[in-house]
Parts: sequence; C-alpha cells; structure tokens
Amino acid sequence: MKGRKITNKGQKSHLGQDMVFLRRFFGAPRQVGSVAPSSRFLTRAMLDRVDWVNARSVAELGAGTGVFTREIVKRAHPDAKILVFEVDPALQALIRAEHPTHPGLRLYGDAQELTAIMKDEGIETLDFVISSLPFTVLPQEVSENILNAVQNALKPDGRFVAYQYSSIMKSRLAARFSDIRTKFVPLNIPPAFVYDCGAQLRS
Repeated sequence: MKGRKITNKGQKSHLGQDMVFLRRFFGAPRQVGSVAPSSRFLTRAMLDRVDWVNARSVAELGAGTGVFTREIVKRAHPDAKILVFEVDPALQALIRAEHPTHPGLRLYGDAQELTAIMKDEGIETLDFVISSLPFTVLPQEVSENILNAVQNALKPDGRFVAYQYSSIMKSRLAARFSDIRTKFVPLNIPPAFVYDCGAQLRS
C-alpha cells in the first residue's frame, strides 16, 4: 500500500515539537490548554471555514507549535497580513525555527494587545480571527479582554473561528454573535468543538 513517505528528519522534527508542547502543557496548562497539538482533521475543520481567496487580514490567537500557522501560510494570499499570537516564549521560538515565513506574517505575544498591534501594523480591521486559546481555563478577565479585542478588531462581516474542548463557551459566544455554526471533530486529542461565529451583537 502506498503512503506518504516520512523522513527520519521529519519524524524527529515533529517528535521534538510534541515534546516541547507536552513540557509546556505541564509547566503552564492554563496557557497551553491541551496535551497534544491539533490534528489534521481539526486543522481542516478550522481553516476550511476561511475565505482565503478574499481574506487580506487574519489573526491567529494561541499558535502553539504552529500547526495552524503552517497551513495559514500555505493558504493565505501573498498580499495578506497575518498576525500570529503565542504568549509562551518556548513555543514562539519553535514557530520561528520550524515554520515557513510569509511576507506579511508577524509574530507577537499577548492576544490582549490585538487592537494595539493592529494599529502599529496599519491594519484597520480583520477579515478573520482564528483561535486555539483555551478560554475556559484562562482567567476570566483575560478571556473577556481577548474576546472584546476580537470584536473590536473584526470587520462587520468578519468571522471568529475558534475551537474548544467542551460546549461551555457556546453561551458566552452567543452573547456576542448571532450566527454561530458548530462542528464536532472527534478525531483529535481531545475531541473538539469548532465554533464559526459571525454577525456580531453589540451592547
């Protein structure tokens, strides 16, 4: 049976990424939120929801080892601006070392600074925000700050695509967005819910 050839170098690279991810999880579970990087099934479920042909401004929150980042770079328009956020210094270093570059890609730390960084980068609004952040384990104030920043950053017809490991976040998202499309991805460790959110509600 034919299959994808995986070199020893590739195996070692992915094993090294997994070990860094696991060490960071046990060192700071409230930041990392998972014991393993996202599967290819979750990656597709998240990124297939983005209109890559027309998107010119995208942010990724909680990049981890850069599993989504790699695919974002492959799919994004050459003229797109991509803001990638990862607060953990070890994972930031991994992204810089292991993942491809894009002329419009910039790597930052704290997602709470999203709108301030957009201003510095000359980005008025975002077409899409893609999130891997573990909102249910983040401090309440931090998660609210980030969600507020996401709403302030998105275009009126922009969309927020996030995954979580439970359905707890759905009610919090429903207080901010009237159009929420949910998909369950069982082939991930752990299984995940993908929330594709649009049509913002403003208080």
